[in-house]
Amino acid sequence: MKADDILIQYVWIIVIGLFLIVAGVYLYPSDKNKLDYIEEKLEQVQKEKEVLTQKEQELKNLATEKEWEEVDKDTNK
Repeated sequence: MKADDILIQYVWIIVIGLFLIVAGVYLYPSDKNKLDYIEEKLEQVQKEKEVLTQKEQELKNLATEKEWEEVDKDTNK
């Protein structure tokens, strides 16, 4: 191999490495994006709770209580 071929290979390795680093930095979510995502999810959950009627809320609470009772039974064994 010639010295030029080796140099070209190193240049390609460096270019590809830099490209991957730039792409990773660009695509990695910042803390602000994470916080915005969490806030949006909280708002969605609050809207869903408001949409539920009184009967639906009672059924939801009853289902949750039954699940916890099953967990308690499994834990007490």
